[in-house]
Amino acid sequence: MADGTTISALNRRHILQGAAAALSSVALGIGPAAAQSSDTPIKIAVGFPPGGSGDLFARILADALREELARPVLIENKPGAGGLTVAMGFLRAPKDGSQLMLATGSTAVSAPISRAKPPYNPVEDFQWIALLSNAPFVIAVNPALPVTDLKGLVAYAKARPNKLSYGHAGLGTTVHLAAELFKERAGVDIVDIAYAGSAGAITDTIAGNVQFIVETTGALLQHHKAGKLRIIATMAEAREKIAPDIPTAREAGYDLLAGTCNLLAAPLGTPREVVEPIAKAVARVMERPAIQQRLAQLGIQPITQSSPAQARDYVAAEVARWTPIVKKLGIAL
Repeated sequence: MADGTTISALNRRHILQGAAAALSSVALGIGPAAAQSSDTPIKIAVGFPPGGSGDLFARILADALREELARPVLIENKPGAGGLTVAMGFLRAPKDGSQLMLATGSTAVSAPISRAKPPYNPVEDFQWIALLSNAPFVIAVNPALPVTDLKGLVAYAKARPNKLSYGHAGLGTTVHLAAELFKERAGVDIVDIAYAGSAGAITDTIAGNVQFIVETTGALLQHHKAGKLRIIATMAEAREKIAPDIPTAREAGYDLLAGTCNLLAAPLGTPREVVEPIAKAVARVMERPAIQQRLAQLGIQPITQSSPAQARDYVAAEVARWTPIVKKLGIAL
């Protein structure tokens, strides 16, 4: 058994060794918050079920990040409340880089501002890493509907007030707001039917249970080409390269610009040394030509060289753009 002097000496040695190791870890950016095994999975939370454009994007991103980071990257679908559920849970996520959130326009903008009492501040309550992509919306009808363009849909709906219905991914989602904006600017009365994600809304539009849908080009183009749906207009500024035959809503005389986005976030307060390696890996992924080509085929416009400041500014600008529209439409869920 060691005597008191030896124990004191040993304690001092351990303390000094521990302090040196801690200083070394800080210098290398692998402090307690960042010290993780390369086998520790990164979980990317997505606020919608599999099958929607946000989920598709998240899986493409996860596959590429596995290669860049040489560690497992998993997708966790946490649907509910038009994208609110995932964000509210993410507010309490650990700040060690093990959990990220792939936020669509619904989670980052439309879902909170559509609530009478927003459960979080989308600009201030998350640590935005990057703005990754944009994707404009299109309007598609069931082929049995006797309309071939946007003006035809408006005329048909005006002749049948509250007789038509459309499906969307959930109350307060970006597609819900975009469709309600279309109704307001076209002066039509159409019933909205909310689903728990895009997949059910697409299925019911194809089946004819609802007459039209607002979604991204990538989510609907395969059904358009197969004759199961008929895309009649895009809400983009110009015709999309992926579908140059589809006119814009502006060409039909309706000022409709709407779409969704994909952003990556970490929990607020995550240390910089934890976020930076992930941000750099994401930037490398978005620069890959193969990734850009794959996203383009889905009607998703990739954004490269994004920064945390750009992502935060984008969210702030979109909140400012849509808040007065939401108030004008009278949406307060």
